Amino acid sequence: MGRRHYSDMEIENDKIYCGDSLKLLPEFPDKSVDDSFTSPPYNRLRNDKYDEYNDKIEDYFGFLCSFTDQLLRITKRYVIINIQKTMYNKVDVFRFMGKYADKIQEVFVWEKSNPMPAAGNAITNAYEFFFFLSDSPVRSNSTYVKNHITTNVYGDGPKDHKAVMNPEVALWVIKNFTNEGDLILDPFMGYGTTAVCSKALGRHYVGIEISPKYCEEAERRIKD
Repeated sequence: MGRRHYSDMEIENDKIYCGDSLKLLPEFPDKSVDDSFTSPPYNRLRNDKYDEYNDKIEDYFGFLCSFTDQLLRITKRYVIINIQKTMYNKVDVFRFMGKYADKIQEVFVWEKSNPMPAAGNAITNAYEFFFFLSDSPVRSNSTYVKNHITTNVYGDGPKDHKAVMNPEVALWVIKNFTNEGDLILDPFMGYGTTAVCSKALGRHYVGIEISPKYCEEAERRIKD
């Protein structure tokens, strides 16, 4: 386990900080991580239930901007943010795209092969966005990498956390757009998918998670 020393804060590699990311991120020094990869709460209101967090944010647009601004300050290369557009957050997601139009270098689409069907004749939501924010164009580690990936919905997640990313997607993104030895920040670590996949691919991670229970479960997954 390595340590990176800074005048403002000492960031420890391969560590998950248990706390509120909106309070902890301002303590991170400028350009102190190589990449950021995260999936924040989607503000779906009725679908996601957590022990320490209520997925109902009055100012969701402000929430998105607050952590995105911090990640752009902290991150050297790519800020990769996974968001699902829903009937509850679509206006804020579109506003987000407009606000950061000069920073969004690429938009990747994650297509779900088995999405939950919508009720009646409503349109089934079968995809999610990955926004790549950076000051320079996105380059992959191999040739002919498309801005599109298709997997199934992750069915092996815990019962008390319904929004765990399919590790296949996280592995694909981290493998193609980060380098071995990189330090990858996830300020919404959840059950630790970013950490597990980073470690498996020879990267370092640093995470923030507000739920003590999820921190413990993430550490267990990393050890396993």
